[in-house]
Amino acid sequence: MYRVVLILLVGVWIAAGARAQDFVPGFEDVPILEGLTVVPDAGHVFDSPAGRLVESHASGQVTADEVRAFYRETLAALGWHAIRDDTYARNDEILTIEIQGPAADKTITVVFHLSPHRP
Repeated sequence: MYRVVLILLVGVWIAAGARAQDFVPGFEDVPILEGLTVVPDAGHVFDSPAGRLVESHASGQVTADEVRAFYRETLAALGWHAIRDDTYARNDEILTIEIQGPAADKTITVVFHLSPHRP
């Protein structure tokens, strides 16, 4: 019995850890808001001497306010600072979060754009 409980606890721990490590593709430390799912093959990652260009898409049935509140708090904790609505800067990069929708089924799409910061 003890062994079964231990196996179940390890399984729950692994599942929780897997969810906690879901990040926006192309970004090593920008988490996906719970309720959003990455849209496969809907973005790109390009490295150049001038810096990274990244675009990733995620969609789900969340509100624009939920997206904005989550990323405002999360990105600040990760060292990003807001430079205008839905746009953040860190080091030499700019991250813009574009919210599209909602569609008829109340799904929104969130597009993450990363580009070099050119003052």
